[in-house]
Amino acid sequence: MKINKKLRIKQFVFILLFAFTSLFLSGQSEEGQYSGNNEFKINIGSLLVEFPELGYEHIINEESSVGISVAFPLDNDISYRFIIYPNYRIYFGNKRAAGFFIEGNSAIFSQRLQRDIIFGSVNADTTENKIGLGLGIAVGGKFLTKNGFIGELYLGGGRNFMNTDKIDEGYPRIGISIGKRF
Repeated sequence: MKINKKLRIKQFVFILLFAFTSLFLSGQSEEGQYSGNNEFKINIGSLLVEFPELGYEHIINEESSVGISVAFPLDNDISYRFIIYPNYRIYFGNKRAAGFFIEGNSAIFSQRLQRDIIFGSVNADTTENKIGLGLGIAVGGKFLTKNGFIGELYLGGGRNFMNTDKIDEGYPRIGISIGKRF
């Protein structure tokens, strides 16, 4: 088990380094520091609890964007197997797609359900994964530097509409993210 966990951590670190390296390969624009329409982000808050979240956001116009984030566990003790968050954001700041925002999101996630079955004097553990699908909202702020680096703080959650009798009725949307606009 420890070898598998170490391998997964090494794979994640490799992907993380590759992604950050590729951010710096884009050319410079003469239109200004906020002209990029794409952002890549890593939720360092969720990374600290061994559930890293990677995100991509595409800026539609001065005050809105669409994005998608994917989170997965590095630790087998976490009941969520993965979460995919598509989202739409409306920004209320002075900078292009930055400042205070409201996010409408959905989530597709898998959660492990563990049950104890007792047959006479024999105890058995069974594990199965169930899929959840929900809608939610989050609020937060995006901070942008002159060089296009970003920082985000957001908090929210959503309501699950599938398999609520077996898995959680809600899902979290919490983040402390850093990234780059390109």
